[in-house]
Amino acid sequence: MASLNHPAVGAPKPSPAPADNSVPLRLELRALQKNADQWNLYLLGLADLKSIDPKSDLSYYGIAGIHGRPYRAWGGVKGSNSGQWQGYCTHTSILFAPWHRPYLAVFEQALYASVQKVAAQFPAETRARYQKVASTFRVPYWDWAAEAPAGDTNFPRAVGSPNISVVTPQSNGQSVQIPNPLYSHKFNPLNPINGDFFTSWQNTLRHPTSTRATNATSNDRQVFAAVASQFTSLQGNVNILLNDPNYKDFDAFSNHAWQDGQPGSFASIEDIHNSIHGDIGGPTGHMSRLEYSSFDPVFWLHHTNVDRLFAIWQVLNPSSYTIDKPSQSGTFVRARRAKETKDTPLAPFVNSTGAMWTSTAVQNTETFNYAYPETQRWAFGTDAEYQANVQKTVQRLYGGISNQFMAMAAASGLPAATPPPAAPSAPAPVISEGIDKTKAANGSAAAGADPPPAEKPAEHHPSNPLGDFVENMKQHIMGSSEPRDGVRGLDLESEIGQPSATPAGPQRASSFTEYIANLKAPKHILNQGFRVYVFLGDFTPSTDTWCTQDASIGTLTVFGSNPETTGCGKCQADAEDDVVVTGTVPLTAALLQQYQAGNLGGLSKENVLPWLRRNLHWRVTLDDGTEKSRGEVPGLNLSVVSTEVELPVGGLPRYSGVYEVHPEVTDGRPAGMDNGEAV
Repeated sequence: MASLNHPAVGAPKPSPAPADNSVPLRLELRALQKNADQWNLYLLGLADLKSIDPKSDLSYYGIAGIHGRPYRAWGGVKGSNSGQWQGYCTHTSILFAPWHRPYLAVFEQALYASVQKVAAQFPAETRARYQKVASTFRVPYWDWAAEAPAGDTNFPRAVGSPNISVVTPQSNGQSVQIPNPLYSHKFNPLNPINGDFFTSWQNTLRHPTSTRATNATSNDRQVFAAVASQFTSLQGNVNILLNDPNYKDFDAFSNHAWQDGQPGSFASIEDIHNSIHGDIGGPTGHMSRLEYSSFDPVFWLHHTNVDRLFAIWQVLNPSSYTIDKPSQSGTFVRARRAKETKDTPLAPFVNSTGAMWTSTAVQNTETFNYAYPETQRWAFGTDAEYQANVQKTVQRLYGGISNQFMAMAAASGLPAATPPPAAPSAPAPVISEGIDKTKAANGSAAAGADPPPAEKPAEHHPSNPLGDFVENMKQHIMGSSEPRDGVRGLDLESEIGQPSATPAGPQRASSFTEYIANLKAPKHILNQGFRVYVFLGDFTPSTDTWCTQDASIGTLTVFGSNPETTGCGKCQADAEDDVVVTGTVPLTAALLQQYQAGNLGGLSKENVLPWLRRNLHWRVTLDDGTEKSRGEVPGLNLSVVSTEVELPVGGLPRYSGVYEVHPEVTDGRPAGMDNGEAV
């Protein structure tokens, strides 16, 4: 089954190899833009890769097709299941993150080759300059969970613009406009499958203006607004995933398959990944259908960030990368119910010797000659310093609410309840793409980066008035410059009575309560994909605005299929086994906004739970964007849970890992958890 046709080895190291054993970094898209020459080569290289004959395995079309359509063998790797299973990709599987690592390496090495080709085409007077930056090129990522840089939006403008400026080898150093290779992919001439409705569209689309018309276009404003609307939920989910002790287990972190009876394990990197697909694709867009999503160029930016978060999780949990789980279903090359272990082949990807890659073999990103700004192990003297710096970076990028609480508590001079973890022996450097490696190795901060604050001794204090500072959070919670529809409407939850009276004033505590909506549903119960929208407060019934309304705070995106018509064998097996998937929508940030607006008396459970009973809503849309009554989705269930987060002075927030379930919020409501119902 192994093949030497297309070994997945990644882009090569620069030659000569650096003395510190460093490897080139995959940069955030906006950071890559700051290097004008490398950014220029990225765009031109991507356009070149797309121009390769789609019949080639190493064309853009051929590599994208590994993920789903057209379900053809790649690299000579034939199926071993008598043709029963179609497709290589592993979703709803513990192999989700490891499998995508060599997949990205294949894309990166193909794009790297195109970048080198383009660099060599520049005139002699600039060729050496371009070839120098081309030698360290790596694919960028889009960090959808971090605040957008000043001047940009959550969904990068460079990805959402139909045309873009570049300097070509033939333009005499002048900028010219070209069709933006990050905006869409044109099927030239192949479409993934004859007879599919996507065959009427010659380009990938995002939030199509029509579900059927051949002249449909992408609704760009809707894409920008949808991503902005879901940002706080995405950031909160990433923060929980990288900090809550329940997700130190790799199975819990990696995939969205339901873990029976575990209210603190409904999140996963796969669920967050699904939400991004749905936010960008919208009803019937290519990103909203897994078997087509990899043809949209944003797929590669998105999945590179998923790989980055996987790498960060590995640093924070160095002893937790354990893979040993029965597979509910097979793939093109793996039999159904085969056990998935660290040695399971990640087909169709082979190494330079022709042996299949495994999860153990792809554990380190350096194997494929890349790292991320956060994962530069060579810049630190000890593992402890390295890990501490990564943890601080996670808090800085994704801390959200807890960052605000801690900053305000520090400004007030109030002590916190419990001591922080022991500080590293030397201050850990903040690493950026422009790091001075010599200084970093000696414990100095990189140029242009702020060093982390010095650790302070903690003091014990039983109660701190954090709620008094909620007013200061308005800008953080409400200050986005992203386009939003801003529509509000009537309360549609007719089955709920009037809200109960709640005591006035915010709660006082040295910790805060994280409130979360847990969702679960059978993946293929509707024979198609569907989305569950979660709202806080009143919303309008127009489904095409649900992704952008003020009240919309998060989604569960479910990539279901019809087992009778899909070409995805894994989907057929999952449907037969009634596979259930889960996801989470953090509520705390939106609750703080409601407190700020004067709609909520405080953040204690006595205030929050009755208020949620009245104001927490959830609705379902199908693949085409039409509404499906939530009571008509068998197995769909939403529950509310909470967990405590401690805020030590001078340290980092600590999630307790203990979850309390609150069925009183959803008891008796359609598709809600009832009192006495199991998690």
